[in-house]
Amino acid sequence: MKKIKITTIIILLFIGFTGVSQKYTNTENVNVSKKWNGNTFTSSKTFAENISEVQDFSQLKRALENKDLLNAIASEEMVTVFAVSNSGFEKYQEKQDSIFGVSNAKNLTAIIKYHIIPGRVDSYVIKNSIKKKGGVIYYATLQGDKLGIKEENGQLILIDAAGNKSVISATDFYHKNGFFHIVDGIVYPKL
Repeated sequence: MKKIKITTIIILLFIGFTGVSQKYTNTENVNVSKKWNGNTFTSSKTFAENISEVQDFSQLKRALENKDLLNAIASEEMVTVFAVSNSGFEKYQEKQDSIFGVSNAKNLTAIIKYHIIPGRVDSYVIKNSIKKKGGVIYYATLQGDKLGIKEENGQLILIDAAGNKSVISATDFYHKNGFFHIVDGIVYPKL
């Protein structure tokens, strides 16, 4: 009887380990894509590659030409980017010259890094975290400050320390190293 129990346990363990190990031997890459404003974003491209041909992100694309910023993104295994569209930058037209000025490359890098959090965070995780935390959640950003997110009237909203807000207008786009969400404005770190 004891021999049967031991044999059964060994067989079950073998089947379990075989099933788990096969999960990691699958080398097939599943490509996930999603459309926005006539553009297709895909998980087989980096974030920069996804937005490179999209006119609605020409200003963000220009900001991503900064090598320090690209290195900061590349140094993380997974990142979630809150991608500011051109209309988001245009809302802050009076600040654009100071943001994009040559002398303020550090400020621009800090602002973009403030819109990036380490890890792969989709809208489902954000909404559940907001419910669990009682209204607002905070994520550490690549810039070093905390970025707040809350839900108002069914919309997710970014919040900075000064109370500036930016609506997350489209969510859950994959890129090679995580997710990105599209936002309609800029929030600011402590500069």
